[in-house]
Amino acid sequence: MKQLCFFAIFALVVSATAVAQTESQRVAQLEGRVSTLEGKIQQVGDAGFALFLFGAVCALWAQNTGRSAWLWFFLGLFFSIITVLVLLSKNSDDIDRRNSPPPLLE
Repeated sequence: MKQLCFFAIFALVVSATAVAQTESQRVAQLEGRVSTLEGKIQQVGDAGFALFLFGAVCALWAQNTGRSAWLWFFLGLFFSIITVLVLLSKNSDDIDRRNSPPPLLE
């Protein structure tokens, strides 16, 4: 009977140790996954802020030149670099048009 009690107590201690090790491994895995997700959220947040700035700059330019600010904001938001290049080209055309002399009427 004593051997049976000893064996039962030994089995409980071994299983409790195995459960504790398994729990600590799971906690370590979860901590790793959480830190990875936090890093990804930070990257997405930084990219989102940059895209918002592209949209805001395009909208400001559009407002100053009499164009649709909302249209250019969303174009800048979704097509960031391409929209800024188009914006620079249009701005150059506007400047050339303003600086050219008016046509002579005969």
